Amino acid sequence: MDKPQTEITFYSGIHTIGGVIFEVRYGNDRVLMEMGAAYDPKKDVFDGVVEPRAKNWLADKLRLGSLPEIDGLFRAADLAGYEGVVPVEQSQLNTAVFITHLHLDHMAHIGTVAPQIPVYMHRNAQIIERALETVGEGVDTLVRDYQDLKPDELVRVGEIEVTPVLCHDESYFDFAFLVTTPDGVIYWTGDLVLHGENHEQAFKQLDLLSNYEVDLLICDATSFMNDVLSWSNQSLNPQAILPSREVPQGLLSEADYYAWNYQKISEAPGLCVFNFYQREMDDARRLIDWAERLGRKCCFEPDAAYMVHQFFGISPFVYYPDSQRFGPGAPAWVEELRRNSREVGLEEIRANPGAYLLQNSYRHIMELFSLPGGLYLHMGGMPLGPFDPAFAKMLLLLEKAGFEFASFSAKNYFAHAYPSQVKYFVDTINPHVLVPCHSYNPERLLPKDGRQLIPELGRTYILKDHQIIEKNLEA
Repeated sequence: MDKPQTEITFYSGIHTIGGVIFEVRYGNDRVLMEMGAAYDPKKDVFDGVVEPRAKNWLADKLRLGSLPEIDGLFRAADLAGYEGVVPVEQSQLNTAVFITHLHLDHMAHIGTVAPQIPVYMHRNAQIIERALETVGEGVDTLVRDYQDLKPDELVRVGEIEVTPVLCHDESYFDFAFLVTTPDGVIYWTGDLVLHGENHEQAFKQLDLLSNYEVDLLICDATSFMNDVLSWSNQSLNPQAILPSREVPQGLLSEADYYAWNYQKISEAPGLCVFNFYQREMDDARRLIDWAERLGRKCCFEPDAAYMVHQFFGISPFVYYPDSQRFGPGAPAWVEELRRNSREVGLEEIRANPGAYLLQNSYRHIMELFSLPGGLYLHMGGMPLGPFDPAFAKMLLLLEKAGFEFASFSAKNYFAHAYPSQVKYFVDTINPHVLVPCHSYNPERLLPKDGRQLIPELGRTYILKDHQIIEKNLEA
């Protein structure tokens, strides 16, 4: 019998922001990195108007191409007659799935994975996802358990070893993954953030990797898009990017971003409304702390308040929008929230608007017409930006409701690592092969000495003698 070889297949996420899914296989052992979906509201069929079919929800995702065709990952019952994909019941593969963090572009499809296949996420991420599922905001999912992902605690999947490398230690925790097989070393960065408040933790990856000869580096290259390159590097020429671990001159760090948001709240004389990404429990904590510091009460909508209660074990302030009132026979989670929260009513806010910091998600934006005008602080909630058709509608509604829109969208900050920082990261590791991904322009991230590979989706590559070659071209 021939000796197994390390095979790598990329299913999605090379020319998109997010949605990275790839597998590493050795013989019948296989690990899948991520199960996310790239965010593209223009192509999202299930937009709240078109409803998914109950018995065909997974198969329809395959039909639409939003979920990649991956053998040995889905149950036969969930494929609902969809042809061309081998169900898990007919597969000999020993599979495990690993999730770096809880952003939807990294884990939106975890619920499609057959329950008998282990899915590894940090315990905090599991708490948040379970709370989301309870309030109806989680991913479409089968009944399943999750496996705990612990920093530096190696997970063996047959002959493959996966070491979770901690990059951010708040909220759901962020990881990168070091994958080793009998043939070599593969590293996946996940979201690469090198100017965050945890940047020293992120840079520790380089200390770890100095002990390895990295054969394949799969690297986040989000910031190599046109607009970020133009104002961070004054050029779209990738050859002009000089490596540096520092935040580029004139640009801002994550700490600067939060300082700006805090300042906007502190300067608001009346009601301050915020729209944030409810998965970010570290942002929820910041908002609560800021409100206390400024003599305000931080009030969350019911679903977010329930998540805050579950994650922190505290009794938050909650405001029930008119479109989300619950009468007798309310869901169990609402009853639990009522027992463990303090409700703030509309009249209280009207009487003293400057005493409140109030969450308002886009789906409840009509509630603003009942509130006194004020500041509307957009902190990463939906809709994300002008590329979403809903963004212009949001701005129109805010104007009509008498709210001033504020968002940290100046041309001097980006949430992922800046191009020069990514280049420093890549050059320091200096892998034999570099696969840039999670980017509209992955080809712009160039290796120092090794080879750049922009893989073809669905094609299998072999790791052999520190190089990556197409399987059908193997010598």
